[in-house]
Order: sequence, then structure tokens, then C-alpha cells
Amino acid sequence: MSDAALAAAGVGAAPPWPALRDELKIHAAGRNRDGSPAWHLSDPVRNQFFRVGWLEFEMLQHWGLADPARIAEAVAETTTLQPEPEDVVEFAMFLKQQQLLRSAQPKRATSTGHWLLQNYLFIRIPLVRPERFLRKALPYVQWMFTTRFLIATLIAAVLGLIFAGRQWDVVQANLRGALSWEGVFAFAGALVFSKCWHEFGHAFVATKHGVRVGHMGVALLVMWPMAYTDTGESWKLERSERRLAIASAGVGAELVLAAWCTLLWSFAPDGNFRNALFFLGTTAWVLTLAVNASPFMRFDGYFILADALDYPGLHERAGRWAKRWVRGTFLGMDDPRPDAVSRPFAAFLTGFAFTTWLYRLTLFVGIAVVVYHAFFKAMGLILFLVEIMTFVVKPMQQEVRVWWHRRAEIRWPVLRRWLAVLGVAALVLLVPWSATVHGEGVVEAGFEQPVFTPYPALMEKVLVHNGETVKAGQALFELSAPAPQDDDAKAAALRSAYESAARGASSLDRDGVAKQVVADRMADQYSAQRLASAAELHRLRLVASSDGVVRDLDETLLNGSWISPGARMATVVGGTRWRVEALVSEADRARLALGNDATVYPQGSSTPLHGKVVSVDNGALEHLPSLALAKTHGGPINLNPTAPAKELRPANVLYRVRVEGEGTATLPAEQLVSVHITGTRESLGRRWIDSALLILLQQTGLGKDG
Repeated sequence: MSDAALAAAGVGAAPPWPALRDELKIHAAGRNRDGSPAWHLSDPVRNQFFRVGWLEFEMLQHWGLADPARIAEAVAETTTLQPEPEDVVEFAMFLKQQQLLRSAQPKRATSTGHWLLQNYLFIRIPLVRPERFLRKALPYVQWMFTTRFLIATLIAAVLGLIFAGRQWDVVQANLRGALSWEGVFAFAGALVFSKCWHEFGHAFVATKHGVRVGHMGVALLVMWPMAYTDTGESWKLERSERRLAIASAGVGAELVLAAWCTLLWSFAPDGNFRNALFFLGTTAWVLTLAVNASPFMRFDGYFILADALDYPGLHERAGRWAKRWVRGTFLGMDDPRPDAVSRPFAAFLTGFAFTTWLYRLTLFVGIAVVVYHAFFKAMGLILFLVEIMTFVVKPMQQEVRVWWHRRAEIRWPVLRRWLAVLGVAALVLLVPWSATVHGEGVVEAGFEQPVFTPYPALMEKVLVHNGETVKAGQALFELSAPAPQDDDAKAAALRSAYESAARGASSLDRDGVAKQVVADRMADQYSAQRLASAAELHRLRLVASSDGVVRDLDETLLNGSWISPGARMATVVGGTRWRVEALVSEADRARLALGNDATVYPQGSSTPLHGKVVSVDNGALEHLPSLALAKTHGGPINLNPTAPAKELRPANVLYRVRVEGEGTATLPAEQLVSVHITGTRESLGRRWIDSALLILLQQTGLGKDG
């Protein structure tokens, strides 16, 4: 059976037995988490290592027996292990896949274009081989590894953060200044220095522990340059504490830089030196904690966590635990445990893998968007699809292929149960259950009379108070104005004078009749002017034009005070009819029609109002209909940050919908409301699909005319 299995594996039990490559070396690697011994099998040609356990080590020791059964028997005789020939077959397959056997076929050469397509996301460019320099310079930086210096740095960090907090207004001003081109170049220079400092931290600690630094250079992450240091030979260190020190040295070096720069910035005088300290400090603090400390990508945080747990290959091994959980939960497969670890640690690995996948999904989609915008649309769209296919679709496809090959192991009752759940979810998403359109707006009374003075006037008497019920024609305010009164007196005097002149002209012999006619006409003109002045004076007696309630009475109005024409003195609202100006999105606007039922929920009230849609605007709203709707004034609508706030321009495309109805009581002049309108039914999935198609058409240009 073992011969047949090996033949199927492609390595064969018949001579020649696939021998190990001569240049491979094996080193002790301490112990695994379960206490069993571990070794590193190194490939110096490719600068890679593979961590193997006790069983694999014993197989390698007897590899020359050239037969799976004999190797398994020899291991069982010399140790307490009890391997099967199939275990030797599986290990032989692993060695072949990793090209560690002489008979292993090299990978097929790929074209330059295919290589660029697969590797443009991350390309390494070695620049220097610093080994000789690091060994000569190490004695001059040994003092930075002492306990005294680290304690002093910790004190400097605490004091620097305290002093910076006390100057927080200065920090904010400097951050705003960094938005200029000069600030961008300064941050770029600080970033270069900080990252070089970071990489030398790795390099010096590796040299201190006897690890050779092969080279240092620049890595292009989506064509964005990043410094890197090759410390790949740190696997030779048997103690995980030393590997942890090398992995965390870069982050530690940047935190040291940030601590001392922050402290010195707090005391430095204004000038270029202080600005340089600010840029160095902020760059080191932010990028170190936000980027390098993340364990979800293969940055420093990942290696720090892997070495702290003494669990090499953390991402891959955690991924195997997560796949085991998925297969067992959704397909009922009974996969063996990938590692001999405790249940709590296995749960941690499973959760860590799912978090890593979610983080990478978000990151890769973000990178794809960056790539899309970095190139012209056609190329950007192609690279976007390459990113999604390579890093999202392809791994999922590989896992589905495993499910298909192992479909005989699937427990169909378990799968059917989850398919039923998936079907319910599809019903929730795709069936148009909801017909409700939500909007925000303001409600006003159906009748509203703002009270203004027609021209500057003196307040004689305030006749009402806030909340008072008034009748149509009831006086609200009595005002007086010198100009209309003077015009009335002047018109009365001139009218009287021309009437006297007309009576006297009739007794004249010469031109008496003509002069009488002129005097009568002038008297009539000033009589009409007096009537107009009386009408103007009557306008100063402000009355309610309809029954209603006085709202928003200006409490500063006092007898004897002057009132300007632009100042609203009060508002009379009347009747039980009301109207609402509601704002809805473009997608919701298409679902509305005149006559749709609407339910209005005033803010702070538990009694809804019921009405109907009376109009729907065809054009997008340019300005909010009320200041109360703006988020800056406590409303629900965000304003466009690129437009002046006084323009009240909304951030999103909104349409105005007018709703009217009849209530049971008089409403305030204006009040925020939430409006629910019964429109055309639509599913949640339909909205998401339409949004995705709209973005696709916009970005590809296919939706443009012509």
C-alpha cells in the first residue's frame, strides 16, 4: 500500500529514492509550545527555513533507507514514536512541494509580464550590504541597549506627552500648517529619516545577537517606496526571546525617536529645529502605532506577536484552524486538529485568522481603489479587478475546490440547515418587503403670518403676549412714525391753502377762473396725498389677518423702542392644517408619487400626524429650506464641507417633498420632524445592486451619452 501511495504522490518507492538536496542544513530550534523539540530545516539557496518537529526530524535521520515502510519501522525502533508509512509519504510530498528534494522539478519560468502582474503589489530592491558597517558601528551604539537609557527614554516619553498636552493648541496649529506644500515636504523628509532609523534598529539588534544582515533596500508597496532590512537568518536563533528582540527593534527605535523628539520640541525655541522635531515626533508616533504595530499584515507587529507566542507561521497556522472551523461548522467535516494546542489558544488562533482575513479584505479593497485612482480609468479598472481576483476571489476559489474534492465527507443535514439559513437571508435581502421611504424635514402650521413693521417706527404699545389666542383683525402692536405723520400734516396744510386760494380766485376779474381751476386741482392732489398718508399711518396699527396663536414674540420689544423693518416682531400661526418640507435621497425620490400617504413624527412628541404628498421636486435641492436641518445647528443633515456654511448646501444629493395634512391642534411655527412615506416597494438588495451598477457606469464612462 505504501508503494502505491508513494507512486500516486509522484515520488515513488522504486529506486532511485528522492534524495535530499546536499546544501540543506538542520539546526536545533528549541521547543514547541507543547514541550516537544523542534528543528529548523534551512535552504540557504533561497534563504528560507522550515520548522519541523520530532517526527519529521527522525524521518530525515533515516531518509537514506529509501523506503517508507523501512523508515517508519526504523523510527519506531529507535524512539517512542509510532509512525505509519503514510506519514512518510505525506512528508515526502511536502518536501517535494517545497523543492527540497533532488528529484523535485523546478518551477516553470514565467514571462516578465506575468511576473509584473503578480508582483507589482510588492517588489524588493536591495541597495546595500551593510554587514561590515554594522559590526564596526555596533560598539558606538551599545549604550542605547542599556537599562539606564531605556528608563530615561520612558521618562522622556511621559514628560514629552504631558508637556505636549499642555500645548495642545500649538500642536493643532502645527498640524494645520502641515497641510501646506511646505508641510508635506517636511513630513516626507521626516518619514524618510524615521524609517531609516527604524530599519537600523532591526539591523543593529540583529548584529548584536550574531545574525547576519544580508542586505537593506527599498520595497515598493503598490509603487510606494518603503525601507526594509533582511533579517531572515534570525530563525537560526534558538531562543525566541532574541527573535522577539529583533522583530520589535524597529518599533522600539521609532518610539525612542518619538519620545526624545517630543520632549525636546516642548522646550525648543521657535524655528526650523523645533519644526523638524515636531515632524519627526509625530511621524514616529503615528506610523509606528498605526502601521508597524499591526499583526494582521507581515509588518513588525506580526513577527513580534509570532515570536512572543513562540508560534512561527502564525498567519498560515491560524488560517488552518479557521478553515477547520468553517468546514466543521458549515459542512460537518471532521478535520483533525492542525496543532497540539490548548482549546483557549485554538479559539484565539481561529478568531485571529478571521480578524486577519477581514482586515486584509478591507486593506486589499482599499489598495485596489488606490490603484484604480492612480492610473487612467481603463488601466485602473483592470488593476482593480486583478487585485480583487488575486487576493479575494482566488483564495475563496481554492477553498471551494477543496470542498468539492472532499464532497463525500460533507454531512448533508448540516449543509442543508445552512442553505436554509442562506435562503432566508436571500428572501430578506431580495424580496421587496419595505415600502416605507424615510426623510427628515420641518413642519410648519398651514397658516403663518410673520409680523413686521413697514418702515422704521417707534413702539407705542405691545397689545399681545406669547401664546395668546387672537382673532382676525385684532390689533397686535401700535406703532408711530414721524415721517408719515409729518407728510399728513403737510398735505393737510397745503390742501387748506389751495382751497382758500381757489375761493379767492373766483373774485378776480383777470384769469380768475383759470386760477380757480388750478387751485382746485392742487387741493384735490394734496387731499389724495393726505389719504395716502392716513393709509400709511393705518399700516402702523399691526393686526392679525386670521384667527390664530401668537408665537415667537420678541421679548425685547418695549414701549418707546425703535423697530427696524427687517426685524420679525412675532408670528401668528393659525388653524389646524400643517405642511412639511421633507428631504429624501435620489433613490427614494423615484419611489414616490403624488397622493402617497405620509406619517409625520414631530421631534419630542409621541403623537404622529397623518397627511399626503402634494408635490415632489424634479431638481436636486441646492440649499436647505431651514437652518434647523443643518447638523451644525442640531439638525440631521450634513453640510457640504467645500461650500460656505452660510449657503446651507447639503453634502448629499437630496430632493424636496411637500406633505400636507390636517391636525387636531395648532402647531408651532417650525419644528423638526421625521417623515415616513408609503412609496413603491423595494428590496435591500436591489438598492445595493443599483448603487454598485451606478458607480460602475460612472467610473467606466459607459453611462455617458455618445
